[in-house]
Amino acid sequence: MRTDLNQLLDGRRWLLREFPFRHIWAESVFTPTRYEQMIAEFRHLLGAPDGNGFQRNMPGYDATGHSFRPGYRGSFDVFFSAEFRRLMSAVSGAPLTCDVDAGLHHHKPGARSGRVHNDLSPGWFPARSSSPSPDATVNLSDSTQCNYQSGATQESGVEVVEMVRALALIYYLDNGPWFPGHGGETGLYLSNTVPVTEPAALVPPKDNSMLAFECTPRSFHTYLESRRPRNSLVLWWHRPKEDAAGRWGEQAIASWPRGQRR
Repeated sequence: MRTDLNQLLDGRRWLLREFPFRHIWAESVFTPTRYEQMIAEFRHLLGAPDGNGFQRNMPGYDATGHSFRPGYRGSFDVFFSAEFRRLMSAVSGAPLTCDVDAGLHHHKPGARSGRVHNDLSPGWFPARSSSPSPDATVNLSDSTQCNYQSGATQESGVEVVEMVRALALIYYLDNGPWFPGHGGETGLYLSNTVPVTEPAALVPPKDNSMLAFECTPRSFHTYLESRRPRNSLVLWWHRPKEDAAGRWGEQAIASWPRGQRR
């Protein structure tokens, strides 16, 4: 099924910024109607019992999350459409496969800041074509088929493929009016050696706004502690491992810290 982005995007300008690394920032991304539908679905999932809604299943990350799985249908499916993938590939310049890992995140007030990292990390998926046709459907990560961080399978005979994160997207929603001092920003950094409290730039978690950037050895960022709840959709498109290794060298691909997800 084709997605008509002209009916869903609000038509505002998207800004391309170069400092401290190239990233896209946009406000009023979706129409009010679609945004309200997303809020309603988000609140429903957040209030659902454990196992059906949000879970604290991200070691090393002070938040709860809800992962999208194959077969998902709902108000967020625009993010998984071929049309949106092509748009993001065009505006970022990053080649993107259909392989996607995505979820909703909820930080409670006072949730600890994350650690500075670049997201140039591997991800494992059930095998399928890594060079899809322009209208190919999404290949969402599926923990019942293989472990996203290791490729370990629960059943024999499941063929998996190792990919590398190519483009990260953070979409902020249902946070209410935001003002400086509320916190919850995404910090952008020149290096992963500077203190987390010293970002080179800040992206505020304004409702219906979006941050996106190509995952490279220098795309350093993290979540910063908030005085209020902070909610978002976080999504990664991927590229073949050989593509990332050919561009930056295999040693640049960051291995997963033991027991930690970011």
